[in-house]
Amino acid sequence: MVRLQLPDPAQRDTKYLASQERLVMMVRLHWAVLLPVLLQTLGAVLLALAASVLFAAQDVDAGFITTLLWYFALFMILRMLWKVADWQFDHLMITDKRLLKVSGIFFRKVQTMPLSKITDLTYNRDPLGRLLGYGEFVVESAGQDQALSKIQFLPRPDRLYLTLVDMTFGGAPSPAGDD
Repeated sequence: MVRLQLPDPAQRDTKYLASQERLVMMVRLHWAVLLPVLLQTLGAVLLALAASVLFAAQDVDAGFITTLLWYFALFMILRMLWKVADWQFDHLMITDKRLLKVSGIFFRKVQTMPLSKITDLTYNRDPLGRLLGYGEFVVESAGQDQALSKIQFLPRPDRLYLTLVDMTFGGAPSPAGDD
């Protein structure tokens, strides 16, 4: 049996760290980022299935329409698989000197922001985020707009927030517990 094993992102992306830089935390975006594409794919498959059943039950020859709907469903399934693979390779790294967001499968993109440039950090959680366990950071920095101004779908946002505040501004209290 052949088993495909993806490389560990921690080992794969340490090449983006400077020689004197220490990795403090690394997280993948929350799985809830995949919900829209999952629901869209499910809708496309259900539409193709319902059309096939309805046309077959009424003895209507709609072979072209059902074939087209099934090809669309196949496209949506392949799109979902691509998004899941892309999600697997994307992650956020917090080091003692900067914040990095690494993304992309074939073309790697590394967005960075030095922790010394962060002037304000806003932490948001909507009701669905509170229920599923994700949050959003809005990072403001000195100077022009930065690449990492808004980071959505962060897992365990309370812990991440306190870690980032402690690294940036110093002296954060310990987490009281998950919200």
